[in-house]
Amino acid sequence: MATNTRRRTAAWVLTAGLAGLLLPIGEIRAQDVSVDYDKEADFTKRRTYAWKPGAEAPDPLTEQKIQQAVEAQLAAKGLTEVEASPDLWVVTHTSVTTDARVNVETFGYGGGYGWNGWYAWGPATTVRLQEVLTGMLLVDLLDGPDEKLIWRGVATATVYDRPDPDKTEKRVRKATLQMFKKFPPPPKK
Repeated sequence: MATNTRRRTAAWVLTAGLAGLLLPIGEIRAQDVSVDYDKEADFTKRRTYAWKPGAEAPDPLTEQKIQQAVEAQLAAKGLTEVEASPDLWVVTHTSVTTDARVNVETFGYGGGYGWNGWYAWGPATTVRLQEVLTGMLLVDLLDGPDEKLIWRGVATATVYDRPDPDKTEKRVRKATLQMFKKFPPPPKK
């Protein structure tokens, strides 16, 4: 009876250890998106926009993807780009920060039955320090005449060492879609 319990325990520990090996190294965060806006601002009368320079992405192609994604969202909401006197100014800012993350991996007890009877091994722990790049995209909408901030969308996500252009475009589109999901904000009551 005790042997069966030991075998089940050993099998469970071994299965849990293998499952841990299959998980990606390091925590991969999904995109975090949030929006804030001036509750006093009236968005119902805003029909046009123009671009103002901000903090561009380090890669010009990524910056182009960001602008295209924002323009697509604004067009979907009925706004039109103009050259002068817009109702809204659009400013994007991007940044990449490096954070240190400690990865601790512990593989539990295991064992089995061998030539000399039952054997076991103890836990093994590996500690690694990993640098993780976190990218942030801010989309600011400023009141046209006053250039006062009235709406801000913020998206943060892990940036990969070797970015895939298609995945980058998909992530940017997903972030801007989430940002503008409830745009324009409801009018003040």
